[in-house]
This record gives sequence, structure tokens and C-alpha cells, in this order.
Amino acid sequence: MPRNMTIRPVTFEEGIGRFRTVNDARAMGEALLAHCDQGDPDYQTAALACLGLDNGTIDPEHARADFVAALAAAGVFIRDP
Repeated sequence: MPRNMTIRPVTFEEGIGRFRTVNDARAMGEALLAHCDQGDPDYQTAALACLGLDNGTIDPEHARADFVAALAAAGVFIRDP
């Protein structure tokens, strides 16, 4: 059963001058789908990390790092990664 684990917040630019902050697997997954190429290995790693976070089988900091890496690979500006 999902534990609703959270990560340290990540703030990124969704559009010009618009920032969004996420701290849970659902919001991270939405951001990945919106900003990343699903064929990119960084996306795939981050998507699996989100599932692991939601299931409580991955360290939150590891999931956060994978998420940040996927956004960065997609060219998304991340504030204070």
C-alpha cells in the first residue's frame, strides 16, 4: 500500500516566469509527463523512482535526484536543485 512519502521540495520553471514546486510522487509524475521525452533514459529512471517512492521502496532523496536529473536532461530550469 502506498505510503504517500514526500521528498524535499523541488521548484522548477513550468513556463516563462511560472514556477511550480512538487514534493510527492504524483506531482513528480505529472511534471515528468509534461516536460520530458518518454523515450529518454533519464525520464524512464525517474518514472521508476516515482513509482518506488509511491510504493515506499526507494529512498526519497534518490527519487528526488532522479527527478531533478530527468528535468535537467529535458532542459527545464530547476531553482536550487
